[in-house]
Amino acid sequence: MAGPRRFGATWWGRSWIDALERSGTGTGYESRLPRGRTYARKGAVREIDLRPGHIAARVVGSGGELYRVDIGVKQLAQVEWEQVADAIAGRAAHLAALLDGELDPGVVDDAAAVDVQLLPRAADLRPDCSCPDWAEPCKHAAAVCYVAAQELDRNPFTLFLLRGIDRDALIELVRSRRGDADIMAVPAEQAPPGIEAQALWSGRSLDDPLPPPPTVPGGARAALRQPGRHVPWGAEPPAHLGIDPSMVDELAEDAVARAWLMLVDDQRSGLVAAPSADLARRAAASRDSLATLAARAGVTSGRLATWAEAWTLGGDHAVEVLADAATWSTDQVLLGAGRDQLVDLGHPRRSVALNYDSLSMAATIWLVIGPEGRWYRLHGHGKHHELRLAMAPAEDLRDLVDPPSGS
Repeated sequence: MAGPRRFGATWWGRSWIDALERSGTGTGYESRLPRGRTYARKGAVREIDLRPGHIAARVVGSGGELYRVDIGVKQLAQVEWEQVADAIAGRAAHLAALLDGELDPGVVDDAAAVDVQLLPRAADLRPDCSCPDWAEPCKHAAAVCYVAAQELDRNPFTLFLLRGIDRDALIELVRSRRGDADIMAVPAEQAPPGIEAQALWSGRSLDDPLPPPPTVPGGARAALRQPGRHVPWGAEPPAHLGIDPSMVDELAEDAVARAWLMLVDDQRSGLVAAPSADLARRAAASRDSLATLAARAGVTSGRLATWAEAWTLGGDHAVEVLADAATWSTDQVLLGAGRDQLVDLGHPRRSVALNYDSLSMAATIWLVIGPEGRWYRLHGHGKHHELRLAMAPAEDLRDLVDPPSGS
């Protein structure tokens, strides 16, 4: 199954791509960028290695050749890193965001205020490839940069690494600028108040409203590095009730993990997700028990595995699109516009069938619009048969379909 195919999903990943697209030299380099995206989507980038000031990778060419790509990234000087550390240390929100895997735009703005450019500019990237193409970047180097953008999306510390400092060194530098013994420490007066669930529900029915949750200070959020522990049920209900205590414990563990993510990462509860989407989420998190989970839910293991892969690529809506064709948009204006985009991309109009609720190509490719308006590329022999999600959904249909060969 192909991995996520969106490049620059975060604002800092997008800034990286902007620097790439502004760095080109030589007539015709612009045409190398869409080819580079295609190479990246097809998995042609191999053995990518990201280090301070350097990206190295091998890229498989159209004829099977293996090219060596090196991309130099300008590193910041030590005094510049000290200024960045001052910007992070000066505001608790900056630090909390980084510890949660986010890059607060304020860090970049505060660094820029003292003439430190944290995000790379066009002149800060120096691509080089062993292929004979004279354009800079060539399509192979562009592919590597797009894959690097995915790494930046996943972890903002990758940006700091490429600019010359790793995560541990940066945190240590921030600690020294703050003068803290432990930047993860939270004063007792800032600890979030709590109440035992048993006391909270005592004398209430399930329909009674609950008091609002306590406000959690930013420092306390940063200190919550792992979920709490659920208390095992320990009950032995009569066999005729058909209640398995171990399954109740599994649900409790899942609830604890989701509550933690809601608290420290502002994730949604998932309580409004369709049953198929919630089942896929659980399957994606525990593949070892997928067969057991499928048997309990009354679906095949293969079907559940397909849903789990779709959830990983596109979340709840992706599972809904696979599980229920009734969620596909029937807006003929939008579908027709999508068909026109594919024709503009070079595909013959007769090769793209415009259906009531989809576009189809080559008998096994289905392009549909999900309930939230994104495009999905599905593979299979029709909506009434087993379908799978080929890649992550996209706002732009052209990100899901390559130009025809030779174009």
